Amino acid sequence: MRALGNALKERVGPRIAASYIRFVYWTTRWQWDGREHLQKVIDDEAPVTVAFWHCRLLLMCPIMEFSSLPIRVLVSNNRDGEIISRVVQKFGHDTIRGSGRNPKKMKAKGGGGAALAMLRHLLNGGHAAITPDGPRGPRCIAQPGVIQLAAQTGSPILPLAYSTRWGRTLGSWDRFLVAFPFGRGAYVIGEPIPAPEKDEASLEAHRVRVETALTEVMNRADRMVGRDVVS
Repeated sequence: MRALGNALKERVGPRIAASYIRFVYWTTRWQWDGREHLQKVIDDEAPVTVAFWHCRLLLMCPIMEFSSLPIRVLVSNNRDGEIISRVVQKFGHDTIRGSGRNPKKMKAKGGGGAALAMLRHLLNGGHAAITPDGPRGPRCIAQPGVIQLAAQTGSPILPLAYSTRWGRTLGSWDRFLVAFPFGRGAYVIGEPIPAPEKDEASLEAHRVRVETALTEVMNRADRMVGRDVVS
């Protein structure tokens, strides 16, 4: 019975989630800050990695759907990741299963293979979407995987966040924001962060810069809609 329940969850859950995401998106009055940065990425057609914190994952799918970019999303290699992967696919994009952590330490969980697949995708002109603190945190701490991808491909990182006036912050490790419909919302896009050099000092400085930028766009989105900034 448990196996049947899990199968139903994986089959029906993504349909419900995708429908809810679209419902919230279309019933929310959106403000944009930094939309020109996203438009430049679309116009240039050069590979870029879109990055956002795990807690603001829910309403990123509509942006990817309307951007027309060939985006592949890095999704964790577990049961929750399977559901997220199927939701992403309903918005017209593919996924790579693995981890955004250091691939040298994550080979047993598919991190090494995922990093290689994402590397090839970016080098072939595609775009990536990654939650640098996923899949298990620490919350809002950028792991080195996304930085290494940027260094190896020369692709910039585009910081992105959303917030909504109506919603609930869950008690999960990431304090995930479940957005509610019929309210105000904001998408904030930071300036693209150029790829770092490959030396250790540059990689760490870049990691801190990305981490700071992601938190800044998230906090700005919260302030724009009158939501308390989550510390």
